[in-house]
Amino acid sequence: MSAPEQFDVVVVGGGSAGIAAAVSAARVGARTLLVERTDRLGGNVAHALVHTICGLYRPAVEGSARFAHAGFPRQFADRLRTAGGAGTPERAGKVYVLPIEPGRFADVGEATCRATAGLTWRRECAVVGADMRDGSPALLALDGAEGGSSVRAMIVVDTSGEGGVGALVGADSAMASADALQLPSFIFRMTGVEVNALAGFARLKVSHAVAGAVRGGMLATGCESVLVRPAMVAGDAWLTLNVPRPATAPYAPLDSAYIAALGREARVHAEAIAAFLRATRPAFACARVAQWPRQVGIRETRRLRGRAELTRTEILDGKQEADEVAVSTWPIELWDDHQRPYFGYPSAPCSVPLGALVSRSHPTLGMAGRCVSATHEALGALRVIGTSMATGEAVGVAAALAADSGGTLAGVAASTVRDRLQTLAEAGA
Repeated sequence: MSAPEQFDVVVVGGGSAGIAAAVSAARVGARTLLVERTDRLGGNVAHALVHTICGLYRPAVEGSARFAHAGFPRQFADRLRTAGGAGTPERAGKVYVLPIEPGRFADVGEATCRATAGLTWRRECAVVGADMRDGSPALLALDGAEGGSSVRAMIVVDTSGEGGVGALVGADSAMASADALQLPSFIFRMTGVEVNALAGFARLKVSHAVAGAVRGGMLATGCESVLVRPAMVAGDAWLTLNVPRPATAPYAPLDSAYIAALGREARVHAEAIAAFLRATRPAFACARVAQWPRQVGIRETRRLRGRAELTRTEILDGKQEADEVAVSTWPIELWDDHQRPYFGYPSAPCSVPLGALVSRSHPTLGMAGRCVSATHEALGALRVIGTSMATGEAVGVAAALAADSGGTLAGVAASTVRDRLQTLAEAGA
């Protein structure tokens, strides 16, 4: 094997947090590598067809939709809208969401990476080994389409969604029990739906009809929780089937074979739902499934423990921290039960401190997105795409600063990160 390639920062995981982290680190001047194990960037958006960005905006009670972060999250949303991949912010009770086209999200993510100087990115490339010892650069073993290779980096950022790098190096981590983990979704797209069936209460009637069919024995158990949203294309609809907790084996979202089997079962249920709607709802009589997800939408797996850990109480109280580098504005949204999610609304936006993005056991390891340091309940607010972009941007900037100084993430001041975030926002990169 050839000598390891040298980088300042390596970001592992090409979802929303990873794109933000890698682009931001490179913009600050770090030689950055983004590693994604699949063939496409975009995470749950690209692969599970998540079609709204949550956590982009401040609470709806403050008035019109206002961005919570002026930097990368807003810039990305603006690029997405320019590319025809985002609509107008929609109010949903106390919050705003941004409807998006998942394919365009992935396209804009890849275009943004291509246009960023100093950023190298590799798809279909997995980190299969890692060595992070105090006082020396990290060594990562990669396995890609062209075989094995290795890279060295001063700082590593884990945005894999499952704390994969952290697990390889033995970093402190946490994971809820199988019976407490948030349950996944299975999202599919139907086309040819009459538009009047996708407005207001008409969507609720579709959900109630499906649930009633399960109670009446027309559909199998596991089909009862379906949410319907109009897509950006008239006559297209997104149907989100919330997957129940399996009865035969503990829920195991880190087991790829298990998740694949769960996806196959969910598709059978989705096909039955689509057939039921065509047979019983006139607005769906000519509809067909236009797009299936590549995988179920994972909401929670392993979290890495940081120098700070956000809690349920801090989220709900809107706690303000001196070392804030991002804010959380989304409610605590927990899908512990596939039929009845819990929503806990915060009294105000909550600070995300830099310490929640820095491993407490490995000072050159950062994290963002679903890997952020938080309790199970707090993660229900922090895991959404808008907040993941914000935490990714913050830790990407911190990683570049740490690499430039030859130090650790633990030695970077939050105030310095905030100053650089403001500079990037003003530059409108």
